[in-house]
Amino acid sequence: MSMQKQETTQSWSGLGVGTDRKSFLAAVSAQLPDFEAERAAEAVFCGLSELLSDGLMRQLREQLPEDLRGMLDACPRHPREGGKVDRDDFYLQVANHLNAEPENVRLVLHGVFAALRAQLTEQEAGRIEGQLPRWLEGTWAAAKRGLDRPS
Repeated sequence: MSMQKQETTQSWSGLGVGTDRKSFLAAVSAQLPDFEAERAAEAVFCGLSELLSDGLMRQLREQLPEDLRGMLDACPRHPREGGKVDRDDFYLQVANHLNAEPENVRLVLHGVFAALRAQLTEQEAGRIEGQLPRWLEGTWAAAKRGLDRPS
């Protein structure tokens, strides 16, 4: 009886199981080949920190691989002000953080959201969706399905 060697694959089962910073950023890079994956993720995480509660940001952080959690720490470029963030301000903040054109922000959001959603449990993804403003919910939902990817 011979034993076959099993190949190890990356698991995107949520709670940081089987993933690491490198594989997460590779997933972002696959979605956004024209952008530096780490900068794109950092820009989106910085923007999300303005929209989501501190408690939800902590929960999100806990579901990411340990070596990726630091990207969700307080954004040094955009300190949290606590006020309501509107769509234009959010898109401009992400664009400025990434040094990208504002019209590319939706594509960046979609790419990072797709990689992030693949990392989260459905329950956590639902909590995040419940706290997102209406104008961002569609991009979050589309990233799960892989549909409506902006060009």
